Amino acid sequence: MTSDGSSSSIWSVDSGRINNVPFEGNSENLVGIRSVSISPNGLLVATASKNRAVMIWQAENGKLLYGPLVGHTHEIHALNFSADSKMVVSGSDDRNVWVWSAETGESIHGPMEGHTASVKGVCFRCILTYSDSESWRESDVIYQSRREAGCQRYVLIAY
Repeated sequence: MTSDGSSSSIWSVDSGRINNVPFEGNSENLVGIRSVSISPNGLLVATASKNRAVMIWQAENGKLLYGPLVGHTHEIHALNFSADSKMVVSGSDDRNVWVWSAETGESIHGPMEGHTASVKGVCFRCILTYSDSESWRESDVIYQSRREAGCQRYVLIAY
């Protein structure tokens, strides 16, 4: 995906074609995109630009669904969807991580503070567990985000 501030080009790996999709909204949200993530179900696109906000769009037509989602105080360099396409995680030069609902646009958790460097990569990982704990817990790089049907989602963070 590339952007000129008014539309974005999406390149289909399957067909090799480039499609220009007019993304709606303020061009400030499209100029200087620093990170982009496409949901696993292919229906959503999350972007983060120089304005330090996350935007969630419909992939097919560029309609803005949610955003700007604000919380970061510096540029966002890391975005990723959860495997079920229901959440977006973002990481920033402010050394914080946020988890957003891709269904409502609301913050699920954040800021996750205490990182010693800019966050340059984030992803979700589902780890099967029999724990009944639903609280957030912290280790060196893993944060539990929530428990659903025996699967705890974790946010993995790279510096």
